[in-house]
Amino acid sequence: MKKLKSLFLICTVYFISTQLINGQEKQNFLFTKGDNNISVITMGDTSSPHCTIIEYPEYLVLHEIPKIPVEKNKENSITTEDDKAKPLITFIDSIYLNKPIKYILNSHHHSHSLSIITPFLENGAKLVTTKENIKTHNKKGLFGNKTSDSYSESIIQISSDTTLLAETKNPIDVLYLKKSDYNSIPTETYLFFNFPEQKLLATSCMVYLKDINEKYGYKGIVYNNRLIDVNKIITDKNLKVKNTLQLYKFTYDNGNRKPPIFSISHLEKVLEHSWHRRKLSEHFQSMSYEELTTNKDNLLEYHIENSIYHIILNHAVYELIEKKDYPKAVLLAQILLLYEPDRIDYIDTLGEAHFNNGQINMAKYYNEIIKESKSNTEEIGLVMWETNQKDRLKNSN
Repeated sequence: MKKLKSLFLICTVYFISTQLINGQEKQNFLFTKGDNNISVITMGDTSSPHCTIIEYPEYLVLHEIPKIPVEKNKENSITTEDDKAKPLITFIDSIYLNKPIKYILNSHHHSHSLSIITPFLENGAKLVTTKENIKTHNKKGLFGNKTSDSYSESIIQISSDTTLLAETKNPIDVLYLKKSDYNSIPTETYLFFNFPEQKLLATSCMVYLKDINEKYGYKGIVYNNRLIDVNKIITDKNLKVKNTLQLYKFTYDNGNRKPPIFSISHLEKVLEHSWHRRKLSEHFQSMSYEELTTNKDNLLEYHIENSIYHIILNHAVYELIEKKDYPKAVLLAQILLLYEPDRIDYIDTLGEAHFNNGQINMAKYYNEIIKESKSNTEEIGLVMWETNQKDRLKNSN
């Protein structure tokens, strides 16, 4: 009997331990502490979007709650079920000793900005977002079996610039932005959150900065129109900010990982010295055939070492095809496919470049690869290349 009891105890301990370990694997939360009581939690690997936590003496403020990866049949799926958010709440409670969450600041309605919300509202937090965002959150089922109407007392709907905690030492300026004013904003309306005491502007995915590469300097950084608009917003709103908080990446201090907070001076230097996406595409197009041939390996290395967004090369290829500069289009398409070798749409790009360059056998070769793939090939491949060519010739006449 004693042996049976011992065996039962061992099995019980093993079962509980296994469940705990599996739970940790399924909810892989990573906490990164920063300065000025600003820290982030990453839900997945370090490349995932962050939930930022600003700690105050009596409460917490959360900026964004991105989608939570959940292990399901060995495939990552995104869920909005309430019980998937509870481990995150438990994780936050364990770090901040059950300090209450006062606000959840939500910039826009994309899943990397907000995924699961009802457990937080039921625990006393208030959601700060726009009425336009609420409409989409309702359609996506972020309020479970209910709608936002059931949580109206817990939702602050923003329709103009306002200030939270205005009578305290730690106010939060809420900036209401419209796509009609700033074209690069990804949704109809968008919120920035300015923390005057910290001189910090939370911009979510409107800013995507990184540290400079020692080898390439600021020429290793590429920016888009969002960064231009952010700089304009800072000027338009007369903001006295020193740093901007973004949704992705990390900064590093002596090898120590820090939240993705970058100085405004860094942002300004990027705008002054780095490549705009369009300008970089034009730079590639302006290179001679001989330059591209000689520097093919260097161009590939440049993209890899600086994690340059691949769409820039793809854009350059099609611009060259439009200009009937087909040999250069082929060279850039070859570099693109070396950079992103598993993407069927870039096999399509190279095939179309060969097709327009008159290399029909090469074009047919890549067309066969496309046909043998399991991808949706209705809008790519030889038939589409022929159609595109006819349309270009027609428009040029």
